[in-house]
Amino acid sequence: MWEALSDLFLDTDTSLSRAWRVQQLAHSPYTIAELQAILVDEVYPICRANLLSVAGEWSGFDLAWLEGRILRRLSSRFRCLHGLNLGRLTVPASTEWRATRQAVVLARAADTASAAE
Repeated sequence: MWEALSDLFLDTDTSLSRAWRVQQLAHSPYTIAELQAILVDEVYPICRANLLSVAGEWSGFDLAWLEGRILRRLSSRFRCLHGLNLGRLTVPASTEWRATRQAVVLARAADTASAAE
């Protein structure tokens, strides 16, 4: 799931991978609110710098690196300060996150409807 959320921080057109990202997130056990909290509190602090990079187009984050950085940050003794991050303002305003979030809601509703048939 971290991998799917980190996809939002690539300096490419992330809407092109929305279907994959939605599939990953829709099948996760987390609510939309929990997914957004994971995005803001765990993924954003690690991946946000990529959006400021001038290194050119990048195909994705190394999953082992991403997991290691997130887990290290989660176990930090300074965790109490982690709530002070700009992601609380910028992530909910992100056009791509809003589109992804809505698509996850719709995908889950469709799965529920087809399961009821």
